[in-house]
Amino acid sequence: MKDFTLYTQDGTAITATLFNPIGPARAGIIINSATAVGRHYYRAFAHFLCEQGYTVITYDYRGIGDSITKPLRDNSLTMKAWGEQDFNGVIAWADMEFPALNWHCIGHSVGGQIIGLAKLNTKLASVYLVAAQSGNWRNWGLISQPKLWLIWYLLIPLLSRVLGYFPGVLMGGENLPEKIARQWGQWCRNSHYICDESGQPYRPYFSSLTKKMCFVQLTDDHAFAPMKAVKQLHSFYDKADKSIVKISPEHFGQKNIGHFGYFKKHNEQGLWQHALRWIEACA
Repeated sequence: MKDFTLYTQDGTAITATLFNPIGPARAGIIINSATAVGRHYYRAFAHFLCEQGYTVITYDYRGIGDSITKPLRDNSLTMKAWGEQDFNGVIAWADMEFPALNWHCIGHSVGGQIIGLAKLNTKLASVYLVAAQSGNWRNWGLISQPKLWLIWYLLIPLLSRVLGYFPGVLMGGENLPEKIARQWGQWCRNSHYICDESGQPYRPYFSSLTKKMCFVQLTDDHAFAPMKAVKQLHSFYDKADKSIVKISPEHFGQKNIGHFGYFKKHNEQGLWQHALRWIEACA
């Protein structure tokens, strides 16, 4: 395991960690984090995949974790850039450093959304997504909608503008720089979700991805990725060979998994085996 820095096409420094197996690698896997979650959250999972013979890369999006290299109000800090620049840059680096490997992606939450923003997503051999969804607030039930309306229409626009960031303590993650938070809010208020400044759907490279995709929907993830939200993101990848797999905590002998439980180490002999078998079938 070693940390390194790569530079995106727009010159932004991105901090990443490389996990190399002992002996020849079977393939490569890039792990895309959730919103406001640093790469270290996925370390145990990356170690597990590495022990199975895969070269693995985790990384921090710009403005998050060790990739905080610019002022919080810098205009280059956008959620769109997480896909178009950061993820795209990681794919380019991986392809250049390990040209003999087939590269797969495992994405968590927003980590499944930004794949459609990366021009080089055609280089991926497969994509496995955990709780990846559209953030359009209308995909949630009526009980949740008033709270979400308050977050997207009031709290995020107001606090990010006043403070220069949206406080991570309010969502269980790291602080989000202003432009990232405000763009996230704009997307979540829009029925199309990922959209341009005029509110029109923005789908630059979603149709470019034609490989196999697995969308894992966790049945107890009501707060962050209900089925309706997963299905909307699923529809964006209109040319992919895709499927949705429902996973319940009971099936793995657990009381709950939720949005963040999948990547906890106690899942090594359960949930993680599902991801491993799926990647193995595509490798």
